[in-house]
Amino acid sequence: MRPQTSLWLKRAALAALCSAPLWALAAPAGWYWWHSRLDSDLRVCAQFMPSQGWERRGGPFDNPRCAPGPAFRPQR
Repeated sequence: MRPQTSLWLKRAALAALCSAPLWALAAPAGWYWWHSRLDSDLRVCAQFMPSQGWERRGGPFDNPRCAPGPAFRPQR
């Protein structure tokens, strides 16, 4: 059983090393304004469509406020 375990570990290590460049390119999902098709006054800021009946308008933004700029500004 020892040779099979060693082979499995080698394959797992090779897979991790090959996918490492992809991890460096990963980025968080953008935030968008979603407007209801049923009620034109209703809008939500979310990363993904809340449910059926919504259409995306505006974005992508980098924060959950759907506003330009950073989500956190330090106090001075």
